[in-house]
Amino acid sequence: NVRGDVAMKSQRFLGLLLIFFLSGCSGYRITYNTEPIGAAVICNGINEGYSPVKLNYSPDEDARQRGFFSTVPCRAIWSSGVTKDFSNTWDLNEFPNGVIQTLRRPSGEGYSQDAEFALKIQNMESQRRAAKAAEDAAYAARRAARAAEDKSVTCNPNYLGGFNCN
Repeated sequence: NVRGDVAMKSQRFLGLLLIFFLSGCSGYRITYNTEPIGAAVICNGINEGYSPVKLNYSPDEDARQRGFFSTVPCRAIWSSGVTKDFSNTWDLNEFPNGVIQTLRRPSGEGYSQDAEFALKIQNMESQRRAAKAAEDAAYAARRAARAAEDKSVTCNPNYLGGFNCN
């Protein structure tokens, strides 16, 4: 039964969406940012990606009562090799819902190399967003085409640019 399959998939999707939002709310999000962007963010020896990087932490009850907690040490390394350390102690009273820390690149040689790399990172992110939008549009079109084949399924446009089918 196509209608039952669509309803079941919709319920699964809504359940996963609910879990995603609930799990995101319980953590403490720290955004590690740099100027210029694109520095590698290395936390406890692990490359977490190019800045800005968002990481979620879970302060324990003791840390919440103290009003601060510490994370593993994180460092920014720009493409020129210049480095700078992020703070790893966070004030939960001043920033109860998370924090963004932005490090400015120390002065010195290699700034133009780092600025050029930042532009490449921005271009890659724009291309990633465009590819995701095209993928989402193609998926919505395939769903609408399948629904048109089966007259028992009704599809209506939603606010995200896709379709809700039932």
